[in-house]
Amino acid sequence: MDKKHNILFDFFAQALILFAISILILIFLATFFGDGAKELSPLFRLGSEGLASSTILQFLLSSVIITALKEFFFSERIFKELMTLWRTVLMLFSIFISSIIFIILFKWFPLDYAWGWAGFLICFGGSCITISAFLIIKTKIESKRYEVLLDDYKRKLDADSRE
Repeated sequence: MDKKHNILFDFFAQALILFAISILILIFLATFFGDGAKELSPLFRLGSEGLASSTILQFLLSSVIITALKEFFFSERIFKELMTLWRTVLMLFSIFISSIIFIILFKWFPLDYAWGWAGFLICFGGSCITISAFLIIKTKIESKRYEVLLDDYKRKLDADSRE
């Protein structure tokens, strides 16, 4: 039961971290662009005064879905043989599609508003670049750590075989 508790705790911790980052970005955007965007987007219906509770709840749901997609694509039970690169590509594509569904469903901006789509693509692209950079750095750090462990293991085997 303890392992299930940890998995659930980790899931919600990741979702809430993503949610917090999303809300901070939205607050920043509302502060500087909210008054100009409040006629175009329900995300900024309060202008620079803050965020509506419906907007906050929408981003909470979005954060939970994104975290669930991450867990799904990086589950060892489902995608055992799939390379990390393809898991990441499929996860990002799924997040892209779910974001488009949210844009349409909650009418975050008019569908024919080119600047809204440009902003979405820039934000999504920036997120993808950030995620990719993080994964590359993490992989390189882990690879170096495993190389050191492997070298230590080989030295130990070599020393044991000499005795």
